[in-house]
Amino acid sequence: MRMSMSELRHRITILRPVSETDDEGNILSSSVQEISKAWALVLPFAAKISDGYAEKVQEVDYRIVIRYRTDARVTDRIRWGDKTLTPIAPPYPLGGKKRWLV
Repeated sequence: MRMSMSELRHRITILRPVSETDDEGNILSSSVQEISKAWALVLPFAAKISDGYAEKVQEVDYRIVIRYRTDARVTDRIRWGDKTLTPIAPPYPLGGKKRWLV
């Protein structure tokens, strides 16, 4: 998969969950903190449409490619437009050259 900077046309926000705990380790509150904004390529990766009697489920997975960063974690959330996406796999360098994260 060849990438160029001109293909990064979607603006995303990387969010990190933050929780406050008391002395015993109980979670008092949880929120998200904006880590950074980045240009990305967001591609629909797979879609699942199940039409049953009781419910209709629509799931779409996305593949997101950004420039390589060392601060990206698997626990981060990604906001793209009005969608908040949850990573299902850890970020990995595309092509092994540490130029792009998928």
